[in-house]
Amino acid sequence: MSTLDIDVEATAYDQVTSLLQRPDQLEKLPELKKRADRKKLAVEAMLRTGVQGQLEGVRTAIAHLQTASEDVTVVAQGVEGIRERLKPFPQLKEKMRELRDANARHSQYAAAMENLKHIFNINSTLQEIRDALNDEKSGGNLLLAHKHIMDLERARDELLSEVHKMRSANTEYEKNLLINFFKGVDDVVKELARNMWFIMGRTLEMVKGNESGGGPQQVVTCMRIVEREERIDRFYMENRRASANAFVPPGRPRKWKEKALQVLEKTVESRIEGNQLEDRSLNKAWLARYLEVCRNVIIDDLTLAKAAIPCFPPEYQIYDRLVSMYHNAVCARLREIAQDDLEKSELVQLMSWIKLYGSEEMLAHPKFKLNAAALLQDAPVLPRTTLNDLCDAFVEMSRKDLQLWLKNTVSHEKDDWYKNVRPSEDNNGYFYTDLPNTVFGMLKDTVALAKEVSVEVIPSIINLTICEFNDLAGQYKDAFTAFKLKYFENRNNFREFTSNMIAVANNLHTCIESTEKYMQQIRLSMEGEQSGVVNSGRRTMVSQQEIIENMDALNTRWRNAISNAVNYLREEVIVDINPHLSELFSKNWLMGCASLETICMTITDYHNDHRHLRPVTRSVLLMDLQFRIVSEYLKAIEQRRLVLTCYEDRLAAGKRMKDDVTKINAMFAEFTSYFDMNDQLTILTSIISSAADVIALKDKSILALEATSFARNFPNCPAGLLAAILATRDDVGRNEARTQAEEVLQHVQFHPKDPIFDQLFSLRQQESKEWLPSIGMANVFTNFIKKDFKM
Repeated sequence: MSTLDIDVEATAYDQVTSLLQRPDQLEKLPELKKRADRKKLAVEAMLRTGVQGQLEGVRTAIAHLQTASEDVTVVAQGVEGIRERLKPFPQLKEKMRELRDANARHSQYAAAMENLKHIFNINSTLQEIRDALNDEKSGGNLLLAHKHIMDLERARDELLSEVHKMRSANTEYEKNLLINFFKGVDDVVKELARNMWFIMGRTLEMVKGNESGGGPQQVVTCMRIVEREERIDRFYMENRRASANAFVPPGRPRKWKEKALQVLEKTVESRIEGNQLEDRSLNKAWLARYLEVCRNVIIDDLTLAKAAIPCFPPEYQIYDRLVSMYHNAVCARLREIAQDDLEKSELVQLMSWIKLYGSEEMLAHPKFKLNAAALLQDAPVLPRTTLNDLCDAFVEMSRKDLQLWLKNTVSHEKDDWYKNVRPSEDNNGYFYTDLPNTVFGMLKDTVALAKEVSVEVIPSIINLTICEFNDLAGQYKDAFTAFKLKYFENRNNFREFTSNMIAVANNLHTCIESTEKYMQQIRLSMEGEQSGVVNSGRRTMVSQQEIIENMDALNTRWRNAISNAVNYLREEVIVDINPHLSELFSKNWLMGCASLETICMTITDYHNDHRHLRPVTRSVLLMDLQFRIVSEYLKAIEQRRLVLTCYEDRLAAGKRMKDDVTKINAMFAEFTSYFDMNDQLTILTSIISSAADVIALKDKSILALEATSFARNFPNCPAGLLAAILATRDDVGRNEARTQAEEVLQHVQFHPKDPIFDQLFSLRQQESKEWLPSIGMANVFTNFIKKDFKM
């Protein structure tokens, strides 16, 4: 059996199996057989129909093949007949050559006859053209001149076209003959072009009507001629594209549209470049004057450009073209200027004008209806690299100027000191000089200039200025320190030392206030500014945090400098009272010498000058002097400057100490009673009174209680100082005093301590001649300043 029979049998078996799966299905077996027979008959009928259709198709195809064979035979016979008929044609072409040549000559003669008038009248026509062109200067007719030119060119071009068709050996000769004959036409065409370009170059003046004998109609005339020439150019160029051998007249295409736009562009360039009538050697303000002229020219010309729109075909988009021409000319010229070695003022003028260029005062003015932002984004006036270079140059120039100005400011200040010039007084009687206003005026002016240059450069300028001020603070401190040293060499030479040093301190206080104010402004103005900057090639900007840190460092320099100035004022007082300080708590003091009275009188006398200090600085100075006086008592006690041998001496010493405290307190109370002293000074003399109570105590049995009371009031008192106070008594030995002091202080070691007495206790160990500015004094001043700003 074949594979097909096997497959059929297997398929039949599967079908029967699927139909007879249950016993009850056997009852339907006859019905199933009938159904299978009907299906078999239907399939056989379909097969017969299909085979019959295929046979009909084969019959039809055979009939078509027979017909096609007959058709091919007929076509072959027809082609053969045509070939037989065309055999005489080559000989016919040769026989008709003379007729063809005669026809070509006839065509040339016909063209010559048609243009005979122009040929014979060429000279008179050329003269008419010249007359029309000459009259154009007084308002003649360019269209008439162009009409005559077109007539002559048409005659010439038709003749040249006929010659071009001949392709004989004499073709080039005949062409040259015609070209030479019509040579005058080329001359008048050039003259016409000159007149047209003259008018096109003055398009805006023509539109405005400033040209004598001219006006917008002259521009329209030129554009009509240009459009005619463009149509002629297109005609010949299309012929050339259609056939490489097509005739094109000499001088075509003229491209007068392109030349007209080039003339306009050249005119615009001359309008921008030709307005510079001077340079730096003739006028320092040459750039400002030139840029102002350019601004006026651009505004006026763009206004006229809108009026010129009707004079040009719409497809020219003449207004947009003129705007683009002016913009390109401005960009090219400003880029040339930017490459020069500009002075600072010129650089500022240039950058300021560039900012103005895109504002509503120029391109963005509503009457121009321009998208200035898009124009400048597509074609910026200066490339980003050039802008960065200019910004860097401005920063460097500003650095040099600041260094020079600040140096001169300090030099001028020093000259006034050495000339004994008394400082000025403000409305409150405080001494001052112009240094703070000058210095921070420089910052304000420099930032104002930076705004004219670019917003991007402002952080760099502020940071640069702060860094230079930092150097200034050091120079200023060195200068008044040198002045102080010179003063103490011979105090008679500088009678205004005190007033000048007071002015220095006040100036530094003003500098601190100004720095704080600018720091607040910077925090507010630069908030979030860094995150909003897109880096697209922009110069690196200084961060807000860096500026704030530099300003904090500057304020630290100011505070250190003012601390030095206060110390120099205090040193001047100390030099005068130092001999009397050494007598405090001495035998002469106990005997009733007037050392403290002299000290108070001297300080009061100096205070007549010190009241010209600003309150914060004055408070620091008074606290410093109080430190010095009170610490002198403590130092005298530790040095055992006075030996007490009996209770009466101790009682007298204690009484004198309390009297001194009363006098000292009265003096400082008088100083703080001034209208501008809002804060009362911290009084330190209580430690002298407490020490007096310990020294003057009669009953030794309660000495420990008194010492404990002292320790509670001053828990940070050094054990050595308390031991010295106890040992001052004649009934207490040194070892006993040391032991008792340590025991008492051990009990109060966790009591709250006043930090101001820590400074007092540290200062008591310094020698008078070694009394130098300390960190403690600078911190005291800082605390006063912060308290003053909060108020």
